[in-house]
Amino acid sequence: MRAVTLFAPANLSCVEAEVPKIKDSNEVLIKVKACGVCGSDIPRVMIKGAHKMPIIIGHEFSGEIVETGESVSSFKVLDQVTAMPLIPCGKCEFCQIGKYNLCDDYLYYGSRIPGAMAQYIVVKESNLLKLPKNVDYESAAMTDPVSVALHAIGKANINAGQSAIVFGLGAIGLIAIQWLKILGCSEVIAIDIFQEKLDLAEKLGVDLTINAKNNNVIEAIMDYTHNKGADIVIELAGNKITQLQAIQSASKMGRVIYCGISYDDLLLPSKEVNKILRGELFVIGSWNSSIAPLPVNEWKTSLDFMDKGKIKVKPLISHRVKLEDCKEVFEMMYYKKEIFNKVLFIPDL
Repeated sequence: MRAVTLFAPANLSCVEAEVPKIKDSNEVLIKVKACGVCGSDIPRVMIKGAHKMPIIIGHEFSGEIVETGESVSSFKVLDQVTAMPLIPCGKCEFCQIGKYNLCDDYLYYGSRIPGAMAQYIVVKESNLLKLPKNVDYESAAMTDPVSVALHAIGKANINAGQSAIVFGLGAIGLIAIQWLKILGCSEVIAIDIFQEKLDLAEKLGVDLTINAKNNNVIEAIMDYTHNKGADIVIELAGNKITQLQAIQSASKMGRVIYCGISYDDLLLPSKEVNKILRGELFVIGSWNSSIAPLPVNEWKTSLDFMDKGKIKVKPLISHRVKLEDCKEVFEMMYYKKEIFNKVLFIPDL
């Protein structure tokens, strides 16, 4: 099969590899139909490398089951599926309370074990979810970012009528603005530096967009909110500038959710510390997503809302590319040669 393989940082190519074999009776073999590029994939490929190399990358995917292990009972050949990429240990204290996203000793498709940016992947039955009728392969490959956005917003404890801000309009940001509206926010503000992404956010229902290149972001927010700030702030850019602006733009007793992966140190000035103290802000981290049944299975919920047309992901797809174009595509994203949003590798191209 053809497989996008990372040999070392910035050393990526599509190579011929053996079709993976089912080794455990609880596994299935999937023919991959679509695999998305996560924001974390870009620095992993271009700078940091993976935990193990060489490795087939990719963890946001969908496909069709072509073979099942002998103990697989809930899935069959020809089932259309997606999969949660994290395999929890099931033993640590966090797994014991269902916080699998906080597992101390997890495996992960595409960074610790072979991923899905290939024609085939072997996946454990416990990680699988069947696709609803109205969710196609491309949409299903975006269940991960839909779930990550839902997990972050779940930290906000939204009450109907509250206001919210989203910093950073990558795929997760553009999905987050939809969740915020669905869950009852009356005013949602979206902030980015690319006008094309802000225009898309308007089409998806935000009430105000602010281009951070051309505007004083905090002044614009305070003008719009009558100097109150927003009840909920979701930071998804992972940039030290927006990380500070998230605090600056929150209302008293506001909730600031950090979800964007940070690759730089953040100095927290006394002004922002004082705002956290005097405004009694809630500053909360959000990591990954969960398939635990309570309070909701975020993956099943995400698929359900996509199935009903309430969460729209197709407008977020900016590129559909071949496996063989992997090197050029990752260089394009890393060096920002083009404006992109969700990039999908389609093995059948």
